Amino acid sequence: MPSEVISRLKRKHGTATYIWRDISSPLDVSPITQVYGLCFTRDKKVCILSIQRKNWFTRWNLPGGQPEEGETAEETLHREVAEEVDIEISNLKLLGCHEVHYPGSPKKRTEPYYQLRYFALIEKINPQTPDPDNGQIQERRFIDPEEFNDLVTWGPVSEYALIKA
Repeated sequence: MPSEVISRLKRKHGTATYIWRDISSPLDVSPITQVYGLCFTRDKKVCILSIQRKNWFTRWNLPGGQPEEGETAEETLHREVAEEVDIEISNLKLLGCHEVHYPGSPKKRTEPYYQLRYFALIEKINPQTPDPDNGQIQERRFIDPEEFNDLVTWGPVSEYALIKA
């Protein structure tokens, strides 16, 4: 692993710093605010989705989201990919996490928080349905890994996650 992988991104409320952390278990970090998956088809395409949120700084992202009360990280990822991009996944492998420092966050977090990154194999691609969270059908794409860094613009930390996947 490189000595340190860091992304600094301008956000609406200031600059957020993302530091890659290799971890062996979700229990290694707290609080976990989001869980995302690098979900691959058998022919090595990566699933991404379009984000249609007001004031969002990027158009494309990985499927995933916030854990619900009592959910494990793996349960969160299974639920979120089913809701957002209508896929079924298996073979989950924890790749690591982003340690996020965002003092200007609307939630006024002064301590770092963590966003987990998993590898997953796509077992089934279902017809798309509205996301229960917002009632929208998210645009999904299955892209070659070479296209990933041009579309998912989280900088070096996401590039490193893709390499690890």
